[in-house]
Amino acid sequence: MSPSTPFPSVSSLREAVPTASSLRNVVDTLGDGAAAPLRAAAFYAAIGLPFAYIPLLVGGVDPGRLLVVVGLLLANAAALVLGHEYGIE
Repeated sequence: MSPSTPFPSVSSLREAVPTASSLRNVVDTLGDGAAAPLRAAAFYAAIGLPFAYIPLLVGGVDPGRLLVVVGLLLANAAALVLGHEYGIE
């Protein structure tokens, strides 16, 4: 990481998230027939899920909603990993 780029590269972020590789392995083992729709759904879910944060964050994150916010963040992270290669082929 150089001083001009304060954020780590994408490859190092993938290494930091151990579930990313296992999620990617699940998609790859499904085969092309099932993997393509799963990648497409994950890609569009990664786009839409952040809009679900808005009402939760506007209302304030109290202990009762904390689990929901963390669950949405994890679901969004999984969708980002699974849908990352959608449309690249």
